[in-house]
Amino acid sequence: MKKTLKVMCLTTLMVGMAFGANAQFRQSIYLNSNIPTGGFASDVNAAGSRTYVLPEHNVPLGYTEIGKEASIGFGLGYRASYRFDIGVGMVAPFVQGDFFWNMISSSLRDDYTNARAKNTPTYFNIPIFVGVSYLYDELPNDLTPYAEFGVGTDILRITPEGPCTIAGDATLKYAYRNSSSFAFMVGAGTYFRRHVSAGIYYYGLGKHTVKYTNKTYNNLDEVTKHDYDNLNVQTRTVGSVVLRIGFHF
Repeated sequence: MKKTLKVMCLTTLMVGMAFGANAQFRQSIYLNSNIPTGGFASDVNAAGSRTYVLPEHNVPLGYTEIGKEASIGFGLGYRASYRFDIGVGMVAPFVQGDFFWNMISSSLRDDYTNARAKNTPTYFNIPIFVGVSYLYDELPNDLTPYAEFGVGTDILRITPEGPCTIAGDATLKYAYRNSSSFAFMVGAGTYFRRHVSAGIYYYGLGKHTVKYTNKTYNNLDEVTKHDYDNLNVQTRTVGSVVLRIGFHF
C-alpha cells in the first residue's frame, strides 16, 4: 500500500510538471456530512458476546461491540490539485485529506449517561487520498459537472469509554488502538461558477482491527486486563456516504 501511494504521488507530481504551462493550481476546502454504512452503522447486539452487561444498559461496549452504531457525522477537508485542459473538459490530479467526527447513537449515549460513565466513545476517521477528477466545462449557466476517484489510507481513532461501575465495586474502562486501512473514494457533483461546488461521494474506509491498549482496565476479567493481544481479533468495515460542499481558490 505504501508503494502504491508513493507511485501515485510521484505520478501526480510529474503530470503537474509536464503540463505546468497550461495547468491551474487550485486549493479547496470542504464542509462534509457523512452517513455511516457497513459495520460502522450496524446495531449493537444487546446480548452480544460481552461477558459483562449492565442489567438495563448496553454499556460499556468493549472491543466486541465498539465501532458500531455511528451516528451521522461532520467534518472538514482540504485538497491541492492541478487542472489542465485536455480538449474536451479538464483533468485535475489531486492530493486530499479529510477529517470526520461521528458520535455513537443517541440511545447509546443515554445508556452511558445512565451508567454514570466518565467518557462516552467517539469515532474519528482521517482518510488521505491521491486521485483524479474529470470536469466537463462546456455547459451553459456556469455549471461544471465532475466525477472523481481516489485511493489512499484511512486512520480510525476510537476514544476511550468509561470508567463505568457495575456490580458495586467492579470498574470497567476500555481504550483502543488507532487502526489504519486501505481506503478509496468515488464521487460526482457540479461546480457553480468557479468557486463553489456540491457533490455526493462514497468513502470506503476499509476494514479496521479493534484492539485494546494497555490503558484498558477491567478488574472483573484478568484475561482482558493482562492479555489484550490474545483476544479474538475483531474487525469493523467502515464506510460512509458523504455530502460535500467545496470552496475553491
